[in-house]
Amino acid sequence: MSTSILICVISGIFWALFDLTRKITLIHINPKILLILFSSIQILIFFIWCVMESFFFLTPYFFSGIFLVIIGIISALLFLKSIRDSDLSLTIPLLSFSPLFSSIFSFVILGEKLNSIQYVGVSSIIIGTLVLYSEKFEILYIFKSINNLRNSLSAKLMLIVAFLWSLTPVLDKICLEYSSINIHGLIQSFFTAVILLFFSKSEWKVFKKLKTKNYNLIFMTILIGSLATIIQFYAILTNLVPIMESIKRAIGQFSAIFFGKMFFNENITKQKVLGVLIISTGVNLLI
Repeated sequence: MSTSILICVISGIFWALFDLTRKITLIHINPKILLILFSSIQILIFFIWCVMESFFFLTPYFFSGIFLVIIGIISALLFLKSIRDSDLSLTIPLLSFSPLFSSIFSFVILGEKLNSIQYVGVSSIIIGTLVLYSEKFEILYIFKSINNLRNSLSAKLMLIVAFLWSLTPVLDKICLEYSSINIHGLIQSFFTAVILLFFSKSEWKVFKKLKTKNYNLIFMTILIGSLATIIQFYAILTNLVPIMESIKRAIGQFSAIFFGKMFFNENITKQKVLGVLIISTGVNLLI
């Protein structure tokens, strides 16, 4: 395994752990407050990084950077609502649609092209997701899984998230052409925190009800998320965006089933197992 692919794998593992801890944390805290805390810790991390190491920033950054902040806030809130209200193993798999969107956006915006085999890989990931989401291990139910997606609010929200998140790494890559990783992270986290703080004044009372173990859980969630974000920046710089997204989502698929069973007693069905196998085949074709 090459170093660039290994970075993608490590990034995927941290994002999978972040999905788990976020779902657990949302039992105790409002989504907006979690995002504010996450952004605040990132501000501290990236500020220290900027002080300790050199950084650069060019004016063309602003258009993509501000657009990225807005997308990040909207998609993060929708994501947290979706995983809070539905099974982890039925929401996280829908994010595997993001490699399809990423491949389109990265081609149109960045000029990055996949070969025919890699596009088969992306298609396999999507097919695997439909199998994973079907109610029974039958062809008819696999096709009906599209209706299941359409009738589920959490599923529709996650598909919107997949669309928005497919833009995120593309915009990150553009931003990183005009800035270093540390200043990019600082700008994104700062504006995210400021905007959310403006709309969350009445929700801070929840902290009075939290116990020490809740604070520990929140801190661990924020730490894992910060590491996932930083590692993904490096993954974007060393890989094509669709490949990075596909690896990240495939690991997320496996983890959603495993963590869903271990922590939330979600069922492991035949279609889930087959769906994961098809998805992993698609990832092998991509890399």
